[in-house]
Amino acid sequence: MKRTETGNGYAGQARGLSLCFNALFLQNHLGGIGNYAYHIISEIRRLRPDWELTLLIHKGTAPSFAALEGVRLLVIPLRSRNLRLAYFHCFFPFRARRFGLLHSVGNMGMLFCPVPQVITIHDLYEQVSPERFSAAKRFLMKFLISFTGRQAKAIVTVSENTRRDIARYYPRLGWKTRVVYSGNKFPVTGQDSGAARMDFIFVGTIEPGKNLVHILQAFARFLSRHSGRLKVVGAAGWGQSHVPALLDSLGIRASVDFLGYIPDTELRALYANSLALVLASNYEGFGLPVVEAMACGCPVICARNSGLVEAGGDSALFFESGDIPGLADCMERMYLDEELRGRCIRTGLEHARKFTWERAAAETLAVFEAALLPAP
Repeated sequence: MKRTETGNGYAGQARGLSLCFNALFLQNHLGGIGNYAYHIISEIRRLRPDWELTLLIHKGTAPSFAALEGVRLLVIPLRSRNLRLAYFHCFFPFRARRFGLLHSVGNMGMLFCPVPQVITIHDLYEQVSPERFSAAKRFLMKFLISFTGRQAKAIVTVSENTRRDIARYYPRLGWKTRVVYSGNKFPVTGQDSGAARMDFIFVGTIEPGKNLVHILQAFARFLSRHSGRLKVVGAAGWGQSHVPALLDSLGIRASVDFLGYIPDTELRALYANSLALVLASNYEGFGLPVVEAMACGCPVICARNSGLVEAGGDSALFFESGDIPGLADCMERMYLDEELRGRCIRTGLEHARKFTWERAAAETLAVFEAALLPAP
């Protein structure tokens, strides 16, 4: 069912609001922010059926959102990120006047937004891991987050850790930031699958900050004493051209499977049948694969840093960032200690139940409605 733009329609309790979600800067594959956008929009559609929802996206990501019912897709046929930036900040403001609220889902909003604006900031890589970006891109990101954040009525973030980072690096934004934990796209199974568990799994984009190299090195130590496989799930990123040579030097190429992007049905089954999810990231805004794995009855081993601490709670087995022997020890403990594994599964299932998209959408709606109140 298609919907049309009808103006802001805000009255009293935001009945009939015309709301635009800005997801124009997503990559072609959904990834974490894309999945956030999809599920938040889907739940808000369900909770506010009288609202008119529009999603601003580019041609490359449009097919991923085609299944959203009752949401108008405003598809911009520009593949160049620079052209999309120019369009969004210079031309889209004239179209944005038709809406009652703009929600930018990917860290940065509109420079001069003609309507109330809410921005979701997932992480602050430009501050915490500046080596990921060129100096020019880092400057642009900092400027856009700072300037558009000051213009926004409210900011949503996905963890207390990121809220603290926002207050530290962008102190003028701290007071208007509210934590809304993301939901979990997989239903909690409620029990151990009972499957024989032999494989470790990594889920994430393959790029330096995820520290897949550390996982491979720890896995090689594990394989020197035990048997098993490591399955790597995620799109190819950047800066990892040396991985094939590393696999050969460690002698583990035959024990590591690179699966690329896989559908959610396959990912859910993989979680349910894996010995543990292993994440060694330097930094995560939250770390949604942690609670996704727990919901499927998969134990979690992860680095003790950033949003991963909140994602793992009391249910993950933590190691110190960069400690490869410590990670190998955690893998061995999870393999050998059936009681530990069972405890991680049981407590993980309970922890995962806290993260629902219905709750996330309801808390985000409260932010929207507060942003629409007239200034005192």
